[in-house]
Parts: sequence; C-alpha cells; structure tokens
Amino acid sequence: MKNYVLILILLISCVRHTSNRISDKGNIAKIYSTEINSKMVTFSRKQDIQKNTVILNIPSTYVVEIPLEVNNKKIDIRLQLSKSERLLREKNYTLAEIENTDNVLPKSAYECIDGTIELQHWQAINKDSYDNTYDYYKNKGFKENDFVTKKKMIFRNENYNFITIADMDNDGYEDLLILDLSSSMKDNDMYQFYKWSEKESKFIFVPDFFDKAAFYGWDKTGKYLITGVSDTKERKLYKNKVVGGQLKAVDQCTEYAVSDKFCW
Repeated sequence: MKNYVLILILLISCVRHTSNRISDKGNIAKIYSTEINSKMVTFSRKQDIQKNTVILNIPSTYVVEIPLEVNNKKIDIRLQLSKSERLLREKNYTLAEIENTDNVLPKSAYECIDGTIELQHWQAINKDSYDNTYDYYKNKGFKENDFVTKKKMIFRNENYNFITIADMDNDGYEDLLILDLSSSMKDNDMYQFYKWSEKESKFIFVPDFFDKAAFYGWDKTGKYLITGVSDTKERKLYKNKVVGGQLKAVDQCTEYAVSDKFCW
C-alpha cells in the first residue's frame, strides 16, 4: 500500500512538472503579427514589436517635392521615392523617379533630372538606408530645396547644385540649367539649357548651347561663362559672353596637370 501511494505521488509530481514546461514553452513561442502595406509581418517576441514600430510606420512609397520659383511662377517637381527590393551594403536603398506633372518643363527636362538623380550618389537619396532617407525628408516636410540654386556658380567654387536658375542669355527672364550626369565624364559636367519662352509661357530646350563642352560656371566677375573640355593632362577653357542667344568665346586658356598655374 505504501509503495502504491509513493508511485501515485511521483506520477502527480511528474505531470505537474511537464505541464509547467509546456506552459512556459508556449509563452516563449507566442506569435505577434501586424499588417502594413497589405503584407503580413510576423514577430516572435514582444520586444521585436517595440524595436520595429518605427519601421512599420514607414510607407513603401512617398513623394518629395522640389519647389522651383522661376519668373514669379511656382513649379513643383514631384519626386517619387520607393524602397528597393535589393540590398546595398546590407541596407535597403531608395529608388527615385520623377513624376511628369505639367507641361511647363518639356519631357526631356524631366528625363534629365530623373537620370541625374539616379546617378547623384552624394545626395541623401542613395547615401543611406531607406529608413534614414525617409526620416531625412520627413524632418524637412517632404520638401527638398538642396537640389536647386539661384546663385551663380563661380568657377572653382564647387558649390554646384544640379538645377540652377539664372538668366543665361541676358534677356531679362530666368532660365534653367540642369546637370546631365548621363552625358558627363570625369571632370566634365555637361548641362542642358532650357530657355524661358515668354510667348509660350514655358521652357524650351536649347540644344548644343555649350557646343558639346562642359560648363564650369561664371568667372569671378559673374559676367562671362566658362566652358571647356578636360582630360588627364590638360584642360582647355573658354571665356564666353552671350551674343544673339549664343555663346561667343572672347578668350581662351589651357591649364596643365603638371603646372600650378590657373586661368582667370
């Protein structure tokens, strides 16, 4: 009888211990889920939810506006940013695409901006992870003014933005210079020139304004445009003024890689 009671006590103790282990294991394995962007995201622990709360609030696509004010007209270039599917240095980077929203700028201008943004690595778009890029633009109210400048690019100052608003042909109306990285080479930044047409109230593309040469900015006086072509040995530069809507060279100079003498 004593042996029977002892065996019964051992069985009860064993069952209780097993039940406790199953219960503990069940708590650890409990699944928490949430839904965002029509995709189910699953976490295995409560702390994972807290750690990923910020990420869940970031949309997979959002729009940043590049505000332009030209000739007293406001133009908003809409830049759609989306999360990449591939990883760059183990981080999701950001894809940028221009939305063609009006006919003030011709299609080629949007294509040029689109290609330049894609290749412009120093901008915040591809500089960091998608999450950090989103936070960067959120803090700026989804407005990006760093792409645009109204200051004349003085030669050698290196203060270039890829959209420049200036009266290039001295007709009293502001024009647009757009950096064309897809056509540029090392040390030779090519620009597309868009002249404002008062008659049509929109920009018109002016082909070969720089005569297939790179644009380096204005001279120190801000009156003459510096263009040229560089290679590893020398840089051939031209000082130009605008005559009849076209560039006319008034001086030229060559800089050599082995010399510390600079033009103008």
